[in-house]
Amino acid sequence: MNKTFENIINEGKKNGKTVETINAELKEAGANFHLNPDGGVANWTEAEMAEGFTTAETEPTDVKHLHDVMRYDAEKAGETLRIQCAEGVYDVTWDVYGHPEKAVRVNG
Repeated sequence: MNKTFENIINEGKKNGKTVETINAELKEAGANFHLNPDGGVANWTEAEMAEGFTTAETEPTDVKHLHDVMRYDAEKAGETLRIQCAEGVYDVTWDVYGHPEKAVRVNG
């Protein structure tokens, strides 16, 4: 019986399996990743963490997302603007009435 990685993790947590046991099952199923047993951030050294490479506890409140930009705005009617947001950089186009028509991701 082939289990998806998600099922292995969810069932393991539900049944109280250790992280090491879940990792062994993931590896056996062919996963190319593992759960970090100490709860830290995988692939970050202690030196990097000490230098300030720490993970955010919560997302900053002033983060702009694409869905925040893709809204009716009469002032942007007929325009295409380059917008940088959490999801990347997009060229967003509004129709002549101010309704967003499309967002095209810009590479780079």
